[in-house]
Amino acid sequence: MNNTDKAAIVEGESTSLHLSAPTVKPPPDASPLIVWVRRYRRSLPIPLALFVVVFLRPTVPLGSPVLDTLTDIFGVGICALGQWLRMWAWGSNATVGKWGVRDRGPYKVMRHPLYGGNFLIVFGLSVVFHNLWAYLLLLLPFAYMYHAITNMEEKRLRRRFTEDYRGYREQEVPRFFPALRNLGQAIGTTRPFGWGLAWRKEYESCCGWLAGIALLEAYQGILLHGWAQNWPSTLTWVGIAGLIGVTSLVLRQWKKATWTQGATASSS
Repeated sequence: MNNTDKAAIVEGESTSLHLSAPTVKPPPDASPLIVWVRRYRRSLPIPLALFVVVFLRPTVPLGSPVLDTLTDIFGVGICALGQWLRMWAWGSNATVGKWGVRDRGPYKVMRHPLYGGNFLIVFGLSVVFHNLWAYLLLLLPFAYMYHAITNMEEKRLRRRFTEDYRGYREQEVPRFFPALRNLGQAIGTTRPFGWGLAWRKEYESCCGWLAGIALLEAYQGILLHGWAQNWPSTLTWVGIAGLIGVTSLVLRQWKKATWTQGATASSS
């Protein structure tokens, strides 16, 4: 019997012992409720937002139209900041994919910049709507949801990328609140930036909150001034929202077409 046969026998024996050994399942990452919340995290905010819009009314800060305009600009700026944070996260980690620890760009200052960007977008929309109850009904559930989801995701990351994720956590990067001391490293690790991936991932989100702001402005105008007096402004805002919606559909079709062409070219 040669060495190869002996190696094969040893390997076969070790394999059989491994298969016969009792398997121990790892503990669950989270409760079934949290797993369900994560699975439907994109759909759950919709009924909450509809409830806010239907049963609450946007208000004008201190009854001042000028202050209302400034507040709207501030809210749009917060949304834009959240959107850029999400694009920065995708673009600076374009080469990582799903099978690696993302530790470049905004991941140097916070562990979950995508969820952080989402929260900023929701906060910006709440500022535009400007109703105290809307702040509470939107921001508190989102804060709890993202806290619970990130707890579960970090357990999975720790199990899947044990050494790499441990090294990342040793950098003491906060979960959400940015560590501004690491901002230089974040900027330094941004390039090369994958603009294509960032845009493909985030164009729908960008179009969504822009259209949402346009519809909120139209809704607020109707409630405060009535349809008869405010119809030119209302039609303008609705037209802007419609244009954004059409743009999103065109970009989606373009994305599908380019993906299909790429798949065909790679298989040929």
